[in-house]
Amino acid sequence: KQWYQRRVRAYNTGNTWPRDDIKPLLGLKHDPDLISIGFEELGDTEAWESEADEILSHLGYYRVKLNTMSIMQVAVFAKKRHLPYISHIETEYTKTGFGGTYGNKGGTTIRFRLYDKTLAIVNCHLSAHHNQVPLRDEEYWNIISEQDFEDPLTRHLYDHDYLIWSGDLNYRVNLSNEEVRAHISSNKHLDLLEYDQLRQEKAAGHAFIGFHEAQITFPPTYKFDPETDIYDTSAKQRIPSWCDRVLWRIREERQEIVSILNWGGGGGGTSDSDYLSSFSVDSNASEGECQVDGVGPSKQKRKKKKKKNVSGGAQMDSDLLEYDQ
Repeated sequence: KQWYQRRVRAYNTGNTWPRDDIKPLLGLKHDPDLISIGFEELGDTEAWESEADEILSHLGYYRVKLNTMSIMQVAVFAKKRHLPYISHIETEYTKTGFGGTYGNKGGTTIRFRLYDKTLAIVNCHLSAHHNQVPLRDEEYWNIISEQDFEDPLTRHLYDHDYLIWSGDLNYRVNLSNEEVRAHISSNKHLDLLEYDQLRQEKAAGHAFIGFHEAQITFPPTYKFDPETDIYDTSAKQRIPSWCDRVLWRIREERQEIVSILNWGGGGGGTSDSDYLSSFSVDSNASEGECQVDGVGPSKQKRKKKKKKNVSGGAQMDSDLLEYDQ
């Protein structure tokens, strides 16, 4: 057995363009083996996709798969040495917006086999508003029940050895705005976890049954005034909450220790969460057919791609390095 690191990043872009440098959002200082990035409320899906591809390709990562639904996206990247051991890649998505007709809400999934393990990674955006807890629970179950796969080992999401669920889950804190902000001002924000809707729904068995979450040690990540650490001062006066979450579920037959190496939340006007964990695989597993998307570094092939003007400066050319399969 060998241990491998995976990083899962969830970020609600708030219908914005990428910043001049989105590297801090990708959380790359630990050089993990696998990276999963989930975006919600994309202002421009191609711009965010291009930025992530370019940064990660220059750091030695290859894109395994990308799955986009409307303004929501999930992508998985891996180091080159793992590519021959990644197989049975599939994607699924579930629309839950406006009664299941629109993809502004719902879940996008990438599943695959990695060595001797099966993984499914879901990025989702559930319905907003403080009083919509039953609807968020319902949307969770819709995603679980509607997504099916061809791999005979894992027909459903719960069949996977590791099911990782990230995104803007939109569960709020069940206290008044004044009470929540008073707790934060007094540095007692961890006391608010008792009133966290997601934890309450998990405990009641209404949603996310069997899922785990790393210990939250940081203040609520929602919602800040843009580019500041000041909670919402707009007319809406949104209640600070932990909307962006990363959870995981391990199949009973595969119960193993998942070591959490890092876990954190947004700041500086961002609404995001990420975690870094390690898990074991059988490194003697046989190679499979390489099925990755192929975006990554390569000395054999370099393509020029026109980059959109996303930062307000002059347009410029940038290299998109593609994996020559």
